[in-house]
Amino acid sequence: METEIKKRAYELWEADGRPEGSDQIYWFKAVAELASTIPAPAKPARKRTTRTRKKAA
Repeated sequence: METEIKKRAYELWEADGRPEGSDQIYWFKAVAELASTIPAPAKPARKRTTRTRKKAA
């Protein structure tokens, strides 16, 4: 994962004209981009319980 972040951060940095002193900005931009592509984990199925009806009085 770290190599993917490095690669994407470098691509973003190059696309912006290689500004000096902004390495952390591009690192966090790359992290945010890559994190948004990871699918959210599926929720486990909910157990269904049978309901008992109360007797009419």
